[in-house]
Amino acid sequence: MQVTVLGATGRTGLHVVRLLAARGYSVRAGLRSRHRAELLRGLPVEPVLADVTADPGDLVEAFKNSDVVISAVGAPDPEPESVNLVDRDGAIAAVRAAERAGVPRYLQLSAQFADAPDQGDRLVRSILFAKQISDSVLRKSALNWTIVRPSTLTDGPGTGRVKAARHLEPGRISRADVAAVLVGALAEPLTENRGFDVVSGDFPVAAALATLD
Repeated sequence: MQVTVLGATGRTGLHVVRLLAARGYSVRAGLRSRHRAELLRGLPVEPVLADVTADPGDLVEAFKNSDVVISAVGAPDPEPESVNLVDRDGAIAAVRAAERAGVPRYLQLSAQFADAPDQGDRLVRSILFAKQISDSVLRKSALNWTIVRPSTLTDGPGTGRVKAARHLEPGRISRADVAAVLVGALAEPLTENRGFDVVSGDFPVAAALATLD
């Protein structure tokens, strides 16, 4: 299976790329600039230029022959201009490019409360509104989609244990465990055409995804 990862050298995307490679997937690592390929040194992956804020045609080219796209892109800073450029407009451009490239399946890393921004933390509300829009575009697309909405992200070690459901109370979860959920979703039909929250919990990832309500 050929998987293209957007935001492959970000704090969550790099976990996704490493896990995919470890599990034997053919991985295309999407980068916003060539110099970031240095972060992938030693990994059996193919770096490709895939900047969601640049020419959409480049994204179509990067997605060709992909069975799955996993989007782990996120704005580098919380300023509304940056957030709208990446998490809204860039994410939408990537969805449209995947449709044009004939990609069968698309997984998007979102955020808890992106489906109800008014209920989320005021400090990140601009991000939630941006993700709400791009998530909606993905849901209405021709793609087989999955939207993963993690709670507050940490950079701690992964535990391999999570809780997943349509909606959950706020919590915390490591980026490594979010990556495990994204990769685990590839093998779980219950995640197809579904959005769900995920927090740190007591269940192995596969078991948590297999019991989604």
